[in-house]
Amino acid sequence: MFLFSLFFANSFAQDQIQKVEVIKSDKQVTELFDAIGDKEIKLDVIDILSQPALNIGFEKINDSYSSYGADVFLNFNDNNASRSWSEKFSLNPFYRFYFLNKTDFGGEGYFAEVFLKLSRIKYDRDTYFYNPNPNEPYSTVEEIKVWDVAPGIGVGRKWVNKKGWTFEYMIGFGRFLFANGESEDTPYDDDYSVTDYRPQATFKGGISIGKRF
Repeated sequence: MFLFSLFFANSFAQDQIQKVEVIKSDKQVTELFDAIGDKEIKLDVIDILSQPALNIGFEKINDSYSSYGADVFLNFNDNNASRSWSEKFSLNPFYRFYFLNKTDFGGEGYFAEVFLKLSRIKYDRDTYFYNPNPNEPYSTVEEIKVWDVAPGIGVGRKWVNKKGWTFEYMIGFGRFLFANGESEDTPYDDDYSVTDYRPQATFKGGISIGKRF
């Protein structure tokens, strides 16, 4: 009888343990914000390591599932051999939506981002002049500098530890609003044609390390 009672009590205790649930509340999120902060500054390490450029970002956490902020990109490369260097400066405000958040850190997990890039672009424009003598045609290269705006969208993933250090990666694409599409040879008349290397799309992304405060 004693063994039966002990077995019954043990089974009942196991059932009770299995039914215990951890309920998360807004108070837990608020307390964690107080501990590690709801603001973040971050640095893109890929831009520093792969090219002479600097990308610094700021993010303000609204709650566990949304945030907003801005990135500033400065390109110090003067090599015109690659069109990837066309953006010399950009200011990128953004808004993020976080998903599948399994912790109470806030602003952590997978996210989707909408952004708006204001960019200073430098690119080349080749003008080819025709000549009746095939041995005498010539061309000129003109360096063009313009401002443009590109709305876009991106996705990524962020991790946060209890000390407030963050690690994230993201990738996104946008399209410049004022690009005229003259990326190939454009004949203007019988005397000359123009090849315009102005970019029509833009990339936003990288790998960043940050700190909450």
